[in-house]
Amino acid sequence: MRFIRQSIALAGALTVKGCSGFVAGMLALGLITGAPIAHADGEKQMSKRQTCNRLTHQIDHFEGRVLKMAQERDDAAWEKSTRDHVEGLKSRRADKCPKYAEERRLLARAKARAELMRKMVMTAAKGAAKYFSGGWF
Repeated sequence: MRFIRQSIALAGALTVKGCSGFVAGMLALGLITGAPIAHADGEKQMSKRQTCNRLTHQIDHFEGRVLKMAQERDDAAWEKSTRDHVEGLKSRRADKCPKYAEERRLLARAKARAELMRKMVMTAAKGAAKYFSGGWF
C-alpha cells in the first residue's frame, strides 16, 4: 500500500514539473507492479527441500575439498575456521530440516553416552592399576 501511495505521489510530482501524463502514468504503473518484486529484496525464495539440499552440498564441499586443502597446506587456523564454518552450516541445516535435526539429536546422545563410558573405563583402569600393582599406582 505504501508503494502505491509513493508511486501516485511521484506521478503527480512529475506531471507538475512538465512531464507528460502518459510518461507519469507509465512510471506509476511500473512502480506499482514492480513493488512486490522489489519487496522480496531481489532474492528468490527457496523451498525447504531446496534449502536442505543447498546446505548439504555446502557442507560436503567444505568438509570434502576445503578442509582437505587446509590439512594439506598444514594451516591450523584455516582448518579450525573451516571446521567452525561446517558446524555452523550443520546447525543451520538442523534448524531448517527436521530429518537432520533428529540425526543431530541422536549423534549428541551417542556422544554423551560415549563420554560417560570413557569416564567409567578411566575410573575402572585407575582402580585396576591400584589393585594389581599393590597400591603403587
